[in-house]
Parts: sequence; C-alpha cells; structure tokens
Amino acid sequence: MSEEIKAKEFNRILEAVKRDEKIIGMILSGARGKGIFTENSDYDVVLVTADDSKEYARESYKGTQGMVEIGVFTISEFRDYAVVGSPEEWDRYAYAHIKAHVDKTGEIQKIIDEKGVVPDGKRMEIAKGALDGYLNSLYRSIKNQRDGNMEAFHLDAVESIPNFLRFIFSVEGRVRPYNKFLKWELERYPLKNLVMEKDDFFTKLEKVLATGNVETQKELYRIVAGIAQKSGCENVIRSWDGYYFG
Repeated sequence: MSEEIKAKEFNRILEAVKRDEKIIGMILSGARGKGIFTENSDYDVVLVTADDSKEYARESYKGTQGMVEIGVFTISEFRDYAVVGSPEEWDRYAYAHIKAHVDKTGEIQKIIDEKGVVPDGKRMEIAKGALDGYLNSLYRSIKNQRDGNMEAFHLDAVESIPNFLRFIFSVEGRVRPYNKFLKWELERYPLKNLVMEKDDFFTKLEKVLATGNVETQKELYRIVAGIAQKSGCENVIRSWDGYYFG
C-alpha cells in the first residue's frame, strides 16, 4: 500500500472527525504519532467519544488493514485506560510524546500527557520495585556463574535488563520505552542521570544480552547504584548489603 494512499485515508478520517459533533478527540499513536515510521507503518488512530456515542463511532469509522487501524474509547474509558496497576499499564508508552490531532474539549491532551509519564505519587514505588527486581536478577546471574550453571547465568542476565531499564526511566518520572523506540528515545530525550555516551550504553546492553558478561553487568550495577544514591532509592541498595555485585 503506497504512502500516498495511506495518508489520504488518514486525512479523510481526520476531516470527518473534525466535523463530527459526537467525536470529541482523535489521537495518532504508534510510531507515526511520534514522527518515526517506515513504509510498512500503518496509522494507529484512537477516537474518543462522549460516553453515549461509542457504538456510533464504531459503526461510522472503520479502519482498513494495513492503512488505518481505529480504536474507540468513551471519554470515561480513556481516562481509566492504562492507569498504573491496570492490565493495560504496559501501553502507557504509546502516549508518550504524542499530541492530539483533535481535542474539542481541551481534556484529551491532558489525559494523554498523564498517561505518557509515571505519576508523581507512584514514581518512587515503581522505581524501587524495578530496582529490587533488577538486583534480584543480577544476584542470581552472578551466583549461577559462580556455580557453573551457565545457561541460568545468561538467562538471569537477560532478565535483569527490563527492570534495569524500567528503573533508570521511572526514577526520572518517565515510562520505559518499548524496545523498538529505546534508541530513538535516548537520542531525542536523553536521561539526565545516565552519565555515559549513548553508544557506550548500548554496547554494554548488547554485551549483557549476547553473553551475560559479568564484568559488564557489574559496570551497569555501578551506574544503577550511583543513580539510586542520587534519587532517594539508596535503601533498596542497602537492603542487598552482604551480596557482592562488584
């Protein structure tokens, strides 16, 4: 499907939504919403309706596979979608760095902005939980290497990375990016607490993922420990006193 055809279909829907009193918001999410996409990317559209107009929107706006995919929320559903602790929490990053194409009430963009970050009241809870999970996997990996269980050593090293990433982002109030967007995120929105060159950072990540390399794991630990000390998470580090991470 050509880019011209996909763009024409998206703009047709956009113009219809602007005129439709029953649709109060339209959001372009996914890679296109962030301004990065390939020729294979479709348009991921979210429509927000008044609480009594969801079925109307579903019947009136049909997506086309490979061109425009359309999801529909009522305004009440959209407020509650992907809140921290919900089954859809994983989808919060979809709303990071996104601007509403249509926002007839002025409320849609506020909800988007809330979803795209870690709530202030949850920041430390999420950061500390991720840090504790990271240290647990790190400890298990190093212990397994010591005991000669190399398969478990490598698997635990790999499993440490998601919590490592979640910690370094959430401690700054940011949602961990989907893996697809990690490099783009760090290039465009660098982490304040990550005091190393982006290329060096990815070299270390790739080394741990490829081999589990213990010395590289210990380097990442020292980075994490420094961030934890500066961000008020030092009690989590102290709870692991007696365990050697290097």
